[in-house]
Amino acid sequence: MNDRPNRTRIAAFLGLLILPAFAWWATRDLPAWVNMWALAGSMFFALKLLTLTAAELGTVSFGRIFAYIALWPGMDARAFLLDRPDITPVARPGELAFALLKLFGGLAAGAWATWQVGTAQPVLVGWVGMIGIIFTLHFGLLHVVSWLWRRAGVNAPPIMRAPIAADSLADFWGGRWNAAFADAARRFLFRPTVRRLGARGAGAFVFLVSGLVHEAVVSLPARGGWGGPTLYFLIQGAGIAVEKSPLGKQMNLGSDLRGWVWTALCTLAPVTLLFHAPFVHRVIVPFYQTLHDLLP
Repeated sequence: MNDRPNRTRIAAFLGLLILPAFAWWATRDLPAWVNMWALAGSMFFALKLLTLTAAELGTVSFGRIFAYIALWPGMDARAFLLDRPDITPVARPGELAFALLKLFGGLAAGAWATWQVGTAQPVLVGWVGMIGIIFTLHFGLLHVVSWLWRRAGVNAPPIMRAPIAADSLADFWGGRWNAAFADAARRFLFRPTVRRLGARGAGAFVFLVSGLVHEAVVSLPARGGWGGPTLYFLIQGAGIAVEKSPLGKQMNLGSDLRGWVWTALCTLAPVTLLFHAPFVHRVIVPFYQTLHDLLP
């Protein structure tokens, strides 16, 4: 029996620990925002390699694999690398215009934070700056990249899938917000544990791991705020359990307007646990201060 695929997958799993650890070590004495981007990038790259080892692909060109790793943020290797024009979402011109609008809106928020750092309140600069980063990258640039790939006939649906339209917390975290991580979490966390832990236990495990991942990307560079991101994601898991409980179903927390309000409340009310004060003041504000210092 050939155990090479298993050894390759084990090496990929180890990469999820080794690459971020090396990234932290290599950038630990650099500004906190450099440390943050290095940790996030190393985790992204390691997860990409893991999805490749688990995809069971046939013969795929090196160029296509490079494009998947470096030029596409999604985590479904088979969908991206194996041509299936019949299931590729249509890329319409109006969608590109909307993606560009989000991109330029995010850039405008980031520009304001860059110009106002040192003048406006740091907490305001930090939060406007974070919103700018999210809209520039997640909602804007990555949507444009998705559109371009789909225009070329590649199955690369958007990473952010109208999360504001989610009418349940399960819908929000199940694929509307950061579908790339949701896809990877289902494959490598939920499915391997659901038989042993049950659906609720496996779901709670996914949210626990999500919290720990954000501790590494948010709290570790900030050198503070420990436990906040983990608590935030445990609240999300508890919120889904409530909306799926008999009482939650009776109150209609998983659909329609009540579900939308419930989702907004659960995701936004505790958000300062996720993006806590040490992260805002020690990572985001210095990042924009650096950009400000580079201005002529």
